[in-house]
Amino acid sequence: MTLAAAPPAAGAFARLRALLADVPAEPGAPPVDLHLGECRLGAPTELLAPLRDLDAWTRYPPLGGTAALRAAYRAWLGRRFGIDPDAVEVEPTPGTKQAVTALLARAVARTRTGGAAPAVVLPNPFYPTYLAGTELAGARPVLYPVSGGDTAAAGAAAVRAAVRTGSPVAAVVVCHPGNPRGDVLDAAALGAVADLAAAVDALLVVDECYVDLAVGAPPAGYLGAAGAGAGPFAVLHSLSKRSAAPGLRSGFVAGDPVTVADYAAYNRACGVSQAHPVCAAAAALWADDAHVERVRGLLADSWDTADAVLGDVPGYHRPSAGFFLWLPVPDDEAVTRRLWRDHSVSVMPGRYLAAADDTGTNPGAGHLRVALARPAQVLVPALSALRTAVLTTEEGRT
Repeated sequence: MTLAAAPPAAGAFARLRALLADVPAEPGAPPVDLHLGECRLGAPTELLAPLRDLDAWTRYPPLGGTAALRAAYRAWLGRRFGIDPDAVEVEPTPGTKQAVTALLARAVARTRTGGAAPAVVLPNPFYPTYLAGTELAGARPVLYPVSGGDTAAAGAAAVRAAVRTGSPVAAVVVCHPGNPRGDVLDAAALGAVADLAAAVDALLVVDECYVDLAVGAPPAGYLGAAGAGAGPFAVLHSLSKRSAAPGLRSGFVAGDPVTVADYAAYNRACGVSQAHPVCAAAAALWADDAHVERVRGLLADSWDTADAVLGDVPGYHRPSAGFFLWLPVPDDEAVTRRLWRDHSVSVMPGRYLAAADDTGTNPGAGHLRVALARPAQVLVPALSALRTAVLTTEEGRT
């Protein structure tokens, strides 16, 4: 395994816009944006009443969140993972995109010694911010495959590859459940990745934004399965996916005291704190599990729909968690263009969510990421169009 070649500079969404820039959508057909990881199965708007407190919006946001919000984090950690919530530290984050970037930047800064650029070990395919944050921090990405194999072993191989080049390893990133593939790690795998990060004194970043969106039984989280681990760690949770509330930009990090205190000091000085109404709404969402169960039931219906429409399409697979279909196709860019041209349906080419490995192969190429968290009246015709585009023998290039 070798260090990854630099991928295209543009992000996934910018590349998608460029791909479709010269492709007119189907006239008269309303756009269906299945490229976007946004749950539209019914947001719990009844819990967002605190946002109507106009006077509270005129006050400065509280650094570190409100006491009620921090208590809601801890209570949820205890309910969801069966742990002592006082065993970890917590800190609000303005969404998890910023938290990933800040945590990686801080880890790289601590590891930089003036020699080889620090390495950050990342899954491949990945959530694009992992790679963007690594490169913005001036670190070198080392990729490990997550194509259904042994994630812990693949991650260990990537760590060894970084060490052989003389690069100190600043951080190891794990996405559990995975985005875009929806893979779930068991307790043994979570413990193994914790051990491999600790062995090289690297920060372990565990992204669990989809942990409550299981297709079947809810998966264990890092805190419940692997405990605090042997080294520094940060586990990320968000309301964007769990509660279908991405506009709140509200999440939190749970981790060891040193890592969380370092992130908190950075974010309180240079970041964005959550306004009083956002704190109140977020606390209400973390305190309520009923709306999550409702969304999970509707998500299961979406997967049943996908099974019915796409079940016989070669390579179709229903994952363990999340709301993304990761579908093999002959040419991900060509099918994406055809879907937009003929049906006004947008999906994400898989190659935009991955980077070339040491053999020059992009593991995302030849796949589509398709968001299924949509009402049936939207999803059924869109998936029927996808089925037609994949099964046809004509490539549909424009």
